[in-house]
Amino acid sequence: MIRFEQVNRDIMDEDMTEMLRNNPPDVVYAAFRDAFFQGAIRMFQRDNEMKNIVLTDAEARDKATRHFFNRALRDARGDHI
Repeated sequence: MIRFEQVNRDIMDEDMTEMLRNNPPDVVYAAFRDAFFQGAIRMFQRDNEMKNIVLTDAEARDKATRHFFNRALRDARGDHI
């Protein structure tokens, strides 16, 4: 999960934050998912075990992506618990 935290931080630039802040979740999820997946691949290029999980385990990938999407959405909108 720590590695995914880094991916999330890396993709949350000003544009992604604004997109999450100003659009409904169902509209922005696909863009976040794609950026998260690309970021995960870049992060895990040197780590074959994690790379295989990211590329082959769709359920694990989707769960991680949804978790970090929801976190990014809350952060972008200032909905802190």
